[in-house]
Amino acid sequence: MSRLARQQVGGRTAWRAAVLVGALLLLATACIGPGTWPTKVSGPRRAAPPATTAPTTAPTEAPPTTAPPTAAPPTPAPPAWETLFADHFDGPAGTWPDQWHHMTNWNAAALNGLGQLEVGHVAQIRSTPGWMLPAGTRVRVSASLVMPDTSRNYAALWVQHPNPVDPREIDVIESYGPRKVAGAQLGSHICYDESVENDVDECGAAGLSPELWPVGQAFADGAKPWETFWEYHAEFTVGGEQVHYEAKDGSGNQAYTVDSTPDARRVPGNAVPFHLRLSNKDVEPEHMLPGGSRHSMFVDWVTVQVLSPTAAS
Repeated sequence: MSRLARQQVGGRTAWRAAVLVGALLLLATACIGPGTWPTKVSGPRRAAPPATTAPTTAPTEAPPTTAPPTAAPPTPAPPAWETLFADHFDGPAGTWPDQWHHMTNWNAAALNGLGQLEVGHVAQIRSTPGWMLPAGTRVRVSASLVMPDTSRNYAALWVQHPNPVDPREIDVIESYGPRKVAGAQLGSHICYDESVENDVDECGAAGLSPELWPVGQAFADGAKPWETFWEYHAEFTVGGEQVHYEAKDGSGNQAYTVDSTPDARRVPGNAVPFHLRLSNKDVEPEHMLPGGSRHSMFVDWVTVQVLSPTAAS
């Protein structure tokens, strides 16, 4: 074979080898996948660097929460009055009020069938129960009533402490009729002068005159106490020295408030039980005035309420 022929054969052989090597490289690259480089295995393997731990950040504390405002303690309810005595005068017409006692030598009183008590002319009754209460007890005597419209008799609701040695009386209301100068009054007594036949003011002579307050000037134009039902109240503390009076007219408006002059003798004590009285007396003949037609007092209800010394304090 000539030299030229051998050169041609050798060249073709070299070209084929080059083609074969290129094909193998392309095949290897295709097997590894695009973008992936084969692991280098020649030479000593270097140890992988230790894994770096991400710096731990202390958990952020939540901002302190503002505690809800503490609810204020509930305002205690004002002490409640306890009803010691109540009469609404329910019952058939003509029957006797069973919580009252008929006073000797006086006319009686009777229910009228309309839930009212009629205290007629020259009548007087006393509550059957009486009360002795601990010192410091607050007492509230109340009634709803309409007075006679005459000026010949006077009707009253009063509290009596019937001790002959130390008598005391609170007139919750006392009416002399629409034509009298006083008209109506309230007050207290620390003496009883039952000896009217001797024409001597024995209580006054002893320096124990009653303390009275006319209240007729408080009756504004409109329904008067002898024309419609009014509410009357008297409050005192057992062992105290003052009486508080007030009244509400037929529409519920407060007509007056009066406080007595401090004097411990004007408040019922505990020597004997105190009672309630409803009375309707005649005035002296020389003081009678004509007019009017209704001599009776009508009472819708009467109550006695108390606040114990603990509750009242």
